[in-house]
Amino acid sequence: MVSATLVAMLLAVPVAATPVPTLPAREQMLDLLEHKALHRDRVDWAALRRDLAATTDPDRQRALLSDAINRATAGHGGWLSAEELREGYRKRAAGQDEARASVPGTAPDAPVDARLGLIGIASYLPGPGLSREQQRDAERQHARRLQDDLWRQDDGSRCGWIVDLGDNTGGNMWPMLLGVGPLLRGRADGPDVVGHFFDGTALQPWRYRDGAVWVGDAPRLAADDTTRRLRRPDAPVAVLQSGRTASSGEAIVLALRGRPHSRSFGTPTMGYSTGNVPVTLVDGSTLLLTGTVMKDRNGIGDGSRIVPDVPATRRAEAMRLAQAWLLEQPACGGRPVEKTETREQVPREAAR
Repeated sequence: MVSATLVAMLLAVPVAATPVPTLPAREQMLDLLEHKALHRDRVDWAALRRDLAATTDPDRQRALLSDAINRATAGHGGWLSAEELREGYRKRAAGQDEARASVPGTAPDAPVDARLGLIGIASYLPGPGLSREQQRDAERQHARRLQDDLWRQDDGSRCGWIVDLGDNTGGNMWPMLLGVGPLLRGRADGPDVVGHFFDGTALQPWRYRDGAVWVGDAPRLAADDTTRRLRRPDAPVAVLQSGRTASSGEAIVLALRGRPHSRSFGTPTMGYSTGNVPVTLVDGSTLLLTGTVMKDRNGIGDGSRIVPDVPATRRAEAMRLAQAWLLEQPACGGRPVEKTETREQVPREAAR
């Protein structure tokens, strides 16, 4: 999935002239939106086709298409010319490379108790031009970096975990889900269903089992070592979220919602908890097609903002409240230890 935030960033790339899809691509796009978009009933498709046929102005055509896509996807979808897609990814990658060069790690806003683990999950955007196998390899590498951080901290002293999704604006959810997978079930024999897609007719479950993430009964992405397990799989988990948490970031919030011994802290998410699928059109442009609502493991979710269990306006307050709640849990002995450490997170990985 690709988030609305990332779509907006890519669409902001200046081009020489207003790009519009070729006529065959436009018809392909309209057919997909009319029959598969989540809110397809909000657009008069016959009237849209008449309006498009009545103008040769590319600005007007782009405005008509953008309005229809916005209404049919509740603002989550989008259309990107091949040039916009390439240039947007290039600028995004350059900006993130510069950020990583200047800031080797991201420190939390408050000291983290020595008995708590901290996992930061940033947005992850697949890059253009990769083969299917190259995309899978890149996804596995991203998931591996997240799990390496988890295993590094899982030394037997962690009685609880903080999962930070406060800056996660979306992208591809599967490497994120696999990366945090060992924390999802809540106990060694816990249910493997951790979330769902809903297309208006049926629920399609997301699963974490045997060291892999699954869509329904089909494996989607597996870890390098599928046998490794957390020392304390039932340790409590606190989730940090914010108004920047969007799309696939919201998917991970939902995957941890309903887990035994979990609670979320922060502000309501951005409100794009719906599923986007990128479709390459015949002219090489891309339609981001929103066709499903994301729900948690209990089938709860309506595609809008996810409200935290514990409101906290500021990030530092959310971190403080999360730690306080974790240290009150029986797994942590009910009181904080004296020693604290300012733990430096592994650098937030660039979205590809």
